[in-house]
Parts: sequence; C-alpha cells; structure tokens
Amino acid sequence: MFDDHSARVDSRSARQDLGQVQMYVNFFDRFQRAEHEAKTIGIVLCSAKNDAMAKITLPENNEQILAARYQIYLPTEEALRAELAREREAAERALRLEASVKDDDKGSESSR
Repeated sequence: MFDDHSARVDSRSARQDLGQVQMYVNFFDRFQRAEHEAKTIGIVLCSAKNDAMAKITLPENNEQILAARYQIYLPTEEALRAELAREREAAERALRLEASVKDDDKGSESSR
C-alpha cells in the first residue's frame, strides 16, 4: 500500500483499495444490511511515515448521506495526520504485546 522509499501514499494502490472497499460496501448493502438501516459508506485511511490520505466510497445510486454526528469545524489535516500516527503507534504496540505474550506462552509450555 505504501511506497517506503518516498514515504508517500501510493495512489495506485489506494485506488485499488478504494475499489475493493466499494465492492464490500455494495455487497454488504445488497446482502447484509437490514431495511431499517441507512446505506453503507466506506472510508479508506492510508498512512505512511510522512503522508496520509482519506477517501470515502458512496453507495450505489447514492441519493443522500446521513451523518450520525455533525461537526461545525472539521479537524485540520495536521490533526488528522497526528491521529493516524497515534492510532498506528497504538496498533503497533498492541501487536508487539500480543507477540510477546505468545512468545511467553510458548516458553512456559516448553519448560513443562
């Protein structure tokens, strides 16, 4: 998804990801969404070391988008990048912790 050499979001891969999310959105709306639920949208967030991108997919035959929450002032691009960086760091910490726990479990099993 990311071009590590330039640390910029790879737009070709992002378009492919967006197309795949659109396919999932359409599938979900056709086969999973209950009639009382609003149409599904997809959001693709991409993050690299020094770049970020946000794209939204809309339902087929989109007539209207409903928001559960509305903000008068949207966050700045820098605030969104900072939030993506915080979330990425939290996810990486969780993965390291999970790997550490699995390693500890394997070590305790082998000492039995």
